[in-house]
Amino acid sequence: MTNRASIYAGHGGLATVGKIFGAPLLDVIMSQKKSNPDINIPLFLHNGFKYIIQHGLGIEGIFRIAGTKEKVKQLQIQIDKGEFIDFDKERVDPVDLADLMKIYFRELPDCLLQSDQYDHFISLLTLDRLGQIQKLRELVSGLKPENKEVLKQLVWFLGKIAVNASYNKMTEENLGLVWGPNLLWKGGKAVSTTDMMELMAGAGKIKLIVTLLIEEQDHVFSNLNPSVTKGDMKVSFLYKMVGGFNKTCQGISIVEDAESKSIWTANSAGIIKIFNSENYTTEKEWDSNLGRIHTMTSIKDHAWIATSQSVSLWNKSGTLVKEFPGLHASLTPVKSENGEYRIWAGTDQKITIFSCDTLEVVQTISIPNQFIVSIAEIHGESNQVWVGGVNGCIYIFDKNTGEEIRKLETPAKRNITCLTYHRYNDNGKVWAGSEDRLIFVIDPTDFSIVKTISHPDLLLINSLKSISNSVWSCSRDSTIRIWDSTTFQLIGSLEDYHTDAVIDAVLNYNNRNLRWEFWSASFDKTVCVWIVNSDSLLPPPPPLY
Repeated sequence: MTNRASIYAGHGGLATVGKIFGAPLLDVIMSQKKSNPDINIPLFLHNGFKYIIQHGLGIEGIFRIAGTKEKVKQLQIQIDKGEFIDFDKERVDPVDLADLMKIYFRELPDCLLQSDQYDHFISLLTLDRLGQIQKLRELVSGLKPENKEVLKQLVWFLGKIAVNASYNKMTEENLGLVWGPNLLWKGGKAVSTTDMMELMAGAGKIKLIVTLLIEEQDHVFSNLNPSVTKGDMKVSFLYKMVGGFNKTCQGISIVEDAESKSIWTANSAGIIKIFNSENYTTEKEWDSNLGRIHTMTSIKDHAWIATSQSVSLWNKSGTLVKEFPGLHASLTPVKSENGEYRIWAGTDQKITIFSCDTLEVVQTISIPNQFIVSIAEIHGESNQVWVGGVNGCIYIFDKNTGEEIRKLETPAKRNITCLTYHRYNDNGKVWAGSEDRLIFVIDPTDFSIVKTISHPDLLLINSLKSISNSVWSCSRDSTIRIWDSTTFQLIGSLEDYHTDAVIDAVLNYNNRNLRWEFWSASFDKTVCVWIVNSDSLLPPPPPLY
């Protein structure tokens, strides 16, 4: 698998001996087209944006603090020579790379926003906010195509920095301050004393313009860079939140009532963090004091959390309601035929079933010589709950009585790590992920394996999510893969932003922005948010409480 944090700047060479810095933007882009036809900005920027998103979002003062002069210069020389740079292997400091990016824009023959448009950009500040946005869209539309594309991707990237301002201190305004002088100046290249004096005089206004670009990018551009486009489905990376986690993320869930929804996350040290589902800000964070958290789920306005010492129930405000002692490693909500919700919790050699009404244990199911790794309700007429164990075994139970219906032995030799039920224009199938790096698609009517899915880069499957006409797998190799639920072919991969195992995810409808969003939690101590567009995904009905 190609290292995604590597670059080969100027592969094939530039016409002028590979020079990147100081060369016209169009020359740089055209020279790399033979080897990178789908990349429309300088290659080192394209990969550098991703590298800083992966490793630099939590650095306080990123882009404000200076890099190490010697290291920055060496990087510039290497890129100008067209040398291969493996950012990860060489442990490039994100601060050095951030400094180099500003240098690149400063050394362009003309500024990115084009110096002949300087007065027009400055004059838009006399308008009201709506007028500023409309004029800004007009001016950006009039830029050279290569300038407009680079600007679009740059402000997209800076938006990812700004959303983590509570940790890196780089708000849109602060980014406007440090980036403004590198993007707009008057009279061509800013080299003379007069140029610099004019630049300083207009610095405050330039800061406001760049700040406006970052804040209003969705109105200035159609500013989504799709990671996956297939048929009617389009998936675009939105944000990565560094979140301040000091341990790996272990779970993520949606907790909601009639007024609002929150995204709950939990890490292995027992820290619970709640995000606002509409604006992505942190609402609350606290230590649960429950030991190592293994997983979490939710029923409406309550969260259920399984840890090394208990299963606990929390209300939406973050107050502990009840705790049931005992290690449990897997959880799933199940709705019985009388409408009562129950939580099935798996542990060593047994399943514990909790009533969400009485908050009591209502049943215990013994499964000798097994450890329950995963549980899923199978919706529809089957009234089944499927349970994944060790040695490739799956147990099937009646969800109302708890009676064992069947035991399946899959070709897997190790754990069945996750299960989900997917139904889309068919009778529905159960998807089972394994520690053997395989996904089994099983017919729940005759229990036959209709397809075994494998992929050369696929590692342990941590979770499976049914979305529209696809199933999404979250894997230990830091990649989210999207599978067509009919052909079982790989539609696409989300692989550039998490740097460690993706453990779990949720699909949430953002009521403020009127769109579906996929939130993924990772061992890299971060949460990513992706926008999901599909004709098959309709807005949800209003909740019934």
